[in-house]
Amino acid sequence: MQQRYHELVSFPQEDWDRLRPYLSVKVVDEKHCLQAIGKKSSKLYFLVDGMVRFYYITPEGKEYNKGFYGKNNTIFCLSSFILDEPSGFGIETLEPSVIVEASLAKVRAHIFHCPAWQRLHLYCCEKMLVHHERRETELLTMSAQQRFQRFVRNFPGYLDRIPQYHIASYLGITPVALSKFKHQWMEGKSTSLN
Repeated sequence: MQQRYHELVSFPQEDWDRLRPYLSVKVVDEKHCLQAIGKKSSKLYFLVDGMVRFYYITPEGKEYNKGFYGKNNTIFCLSSFILDEPSGFGIETLEPSVIVEASLAKVRAHIFHCPAWQRLHLYCCEKMLVHHERRETELLTMSAQQRFQRFVRNFPGYLDRIPQYHIASYLGITPVALSKFKHQWMEGKSTSLN
């Protein structure tokens, strides 16, 4: 985590040392809830190894995946952190994972006093905003085939690690449609599914 943050924003040792006492390393199982829907965020996570999903649940109980994140990513609900409100989505591990956990209250206190933490906060916010903008573009302007091909290109290796029904949910199609067209889409063949 320290090395990754230093690569991203040139993190001085003294700024890291200020927060280190508030960090803890945890090993969690698959399907471990990191952020419950409807609860305020209290933790920030750095994913050392493993994978998580961000997801929504409709009032009818249907799940929709918002995104997937692998190792070396900082994981938290940005809107809950900024607005101090309950999270509209959940965060769950998709496989056994190693995480570094930090109190958002402690991180927030350090952001205002340490330029390195300010740079890291800005970097995380910018990355999440770009991710959200690209995701919105995919859903509004691309066919299911184009969304699938972008998923494969942007997340190499995820196709074999994430259950197919989760990928289908992320793409906005049924698992049956993904199963039917996946091999054709991998080969670049056009289909009529939108």
